[in-house]
Amino acid sequence: MMKNASAAECIRACVKNGSDLALLSGDKLYPPQGRQVLFDKWAGQTVTVQGKVSGTTITVDAMTEK
Repeated sequence: MMKNASAAECIRACVKNGSDLALLSGDKLYPPQGRQVLFDKWAGQTVTVQGKVSGTTITVDAMTEK
């Protein structure tokens, strides 16, 4: 965690440095596939995801504010 940074800023910095994104639903983490611009826009936010789950991966079609 970065001091004095929002969750979104921390996530963006971690991704820029090579970390992978994940979507958290309950106690499960899912690696997202799909529109990368959505992941940056909604980083660190609680969202509703529209897409398809295949095994442990979510293919994201859309995200909206929850």
